[in-house]
Amino acid sequence: MKLDPRSDTLWRTYLCYFLILLFGIAIVVKIIVVQTKDSKELQALAEKREYRVRTLEASRGNIFSSDGQLMATTIPVYDVFFDYKAVDSTYLAENIDSLCIQMSQLLPKRTPSQWKAFFAEGIAKKNRHYKIALNISQADLRKMQQFVIFRLGPNRGGIIYEKKLRRNKPYKELASLMLGMANEEQGYYFGLEGAYNDYLKGQNGRELVRRIHHGDWVPVGSEEDTEAQNGDDLITTFDIKLQDIVEAALNHTLTENKAEQGCAILMDVETGYVKALANLRLNHEKGVYEESYNVALAERYEPGSVFKIASMVVLLGQKEVNLDDKVNIGTGPIKFSNRTMKDDHSFAQGGICTVQEVIEQSSNKGTAVLINKNFAAHPEKYVEGLYALGLNKKIGTGIAGEAQPVIKHPNDKTKDGRKLWSKVSLPWMSIGYEVNVTPMHLITLYNAIANGGRMMKPQFVTEIRRGNQTIEKFEPIVINEQIAPPDAIEKLQTMLEGVVIRGTAKRQFKDCVVKVAGKTGTAQYYDRVQGYAYHEPGIGRKLYNTTFVGYFPADKPRYSCIVMVSRARGRFWAAGSVSAPGFREIAEKVYAMRIGTNEEDSIAWSKPTSTEPVIVRHSKEASYLSGIDKPFNDFAINGDWVTVQQTENGETHLREAQLPAHIVPNVVGMDITDAVYILENMGIRTEFVGQGTVKEQSLHAGDTLKANSVIHLKLEKK
Repeated sequence: MKLDPRSDTLWRTYLCYFLILLFGIAIVVKIIVVQTKDSKELQALAEKREYRVRTLEASRGNIFSSDGQLMATTIPVYDVFFDYKAVDSTYLAENIDSLCIQMSQLLPKRTPSQWKAFFAEGIAKKNRHYKIALNISQADLRKMQQFVIFRLGPNRGGIIYEKKLRRNKPYKELASLMLGMANEEQGYYFGLEGAYNDYLKGQNGRELVRRIHHGDWVPVGSEEDTEAQNGDDLITTFDIKLQDIVEAALNHTLTENKAEQGCAILMDVETGYVKALANLRLNHEKGVYEESYNVALAERYEPGSVFKIASMVVLLGQKEVNLDDKVNIGTGPIKFSNRTMKDDHSFAQGGICTVQEVIEQSSNKGTAVLINKNFAAHPEKYVEGLYALGLNKKIGTGIAGEAQPVIKHPNDKTKDGRKLWSKVSLPWMSIGYEVNVTPMHLITLYNAIANGGRMMKPQFVTEIRRGNQTIEKFEPIVINEQIAPPDAIEKLQTMLEGVVIRGTAKRQFKDCVVKVAGKTGTAQYYDRVQGYAYHEPGIGRKLYNTTFVGYFPADKPRYSCIVMVSRARGRFWAAGSVSAPGFREIAEKVYAMRIGTNEEDSIAWSKPTSTEPVIVRHSKEASYLSGIDKPFNDFAINGDWVTVQQTENGETHLREAQLPAHIVPNVVGMDITDAVYILENMGIRTEFVGQGTVKEQSLHAGDTLKANSVIHLKLEKK
């Protein structure tokens, strides 16, 4: 019987489809088996393969200060392992004691006997990749490679090491929080390392390698190999010397006042470049302050009286107000709706003061009366004036964690439809309550006043470089060309100078070596549970956030600065006694080193002999003498300065210092602040290098002073 050709073809087609289907099912089953049952076995086989592709890790770019100092870099570190089977057993037994002695000298956490027990444990486990040291430097690795046994190399000495790249900060904790960290494996980024990670990280390469004896891998060369491209470098706005000054001053301020946390920011007035920024928070377990929280950008708080300047900017920008205009603040508390407001101190005779005095004396009542009088009918105009200053939005620094400020509007409502605005919102906002801003917002505003009304964006990076080539440059950015009319800015500057000359900061800046303009601000700390009624256990009083913000020199502003201290638990609680002294310390030291010198090698230094008298501020003589374990006679009497001189018989004599205007004084041994104070008042321009007290001076003490003299000072830390 003969088959139909069409049926025969159809039968063959069905058979072919069926076989393909069975083959496909077999493949799927095999994939499932490979991914489950056989996965571990196949993974082990893969690890024993002769070849693999190795990742070449790119080195992260460096971070530099504005003056070229290395602030963050990548260094190689090594993990070291020991392969006991590579070493002849007899040779190992004869030399293990010597190796243990050498290891204890390099890594003293273990004694020689402990090292011997440690090695014995690895040998007993028959571990051919026994971990003996982690994250050691290249220098320590080289030393270890010269040790007995190890100096025979990996094949006979058993030493194996693996290179890793690790981020290092040469200045340790200095500006460490702002420099930040980037960890791609764990997925967290912060600070400049995070904000500029795309530039810094570079691009990893790859190469084909082959396994040789003892498990080492060597490159074999392949067309697919690619070199690692190292990351770009950041040039920051930070100045290492200024950062050191600011950080030390903040630490001193927080320690003296037993505060919880704080920040200090130093900004270049003209450009908005941040020259120094310190954030410190108390570690209660260790009892020290650490850079663990970005107070400057992340801490949103009620600033108190420093916000009165924002209110005055809005007022002077929209209304015609003169500094000598009279304000009736009454002789007692003022009632706004159901709440009363009072001032911390009485200053207005008959309850009448001027607009200038409202700011100089930080009058709550005066500020509230002015704002309420001019904006009560249309409070939205006041709030929108604050919005125009950028106080309701993030600055946009690019740093992770920057807080969103809160400036409520009269039309704002809660989620359930209730109005947020009340009858007392306007007067209380005007004095820095019911608003939340960051310290960075405040210094940006005050910097604009110092800059003639031009508001600059705070920036931390000026340039990105790839080798010697500039990839991107960050010029100063203007946020607001003119925050208020020029005549209003002049009035604001006059107000801020008056605060320091006659007002709430008069005592703190008396005899300051640099002319300062600024404002104090003290606000009750708000606890989430107890509100403003919170009392710190063991203190018996409320806690406060204190701020001093301003600029210097007042007549030709170069730097703006803010010192914010949170929850001081010490003797003082007001900004004038807590934050203002920290500001003064920064201002005087920064002013003293405003020029510096790079000509140290060409300077003829003068070293006064030990018999020459040292000049000391009369108010500091007791602390100076506490360091001298010798008897002294006090002949010093009324002068601001005294000389301290030791005689041959061991006595120390104090006498009123004679400082003739035409004679170069001896400032060796003096605090740099005191030295600059004396020299600048004598018309001697001062330049110096280092920190601390004066070690040497370029002009010889006792010489006749010439016109336009410049003195170079070399400093050393005590």
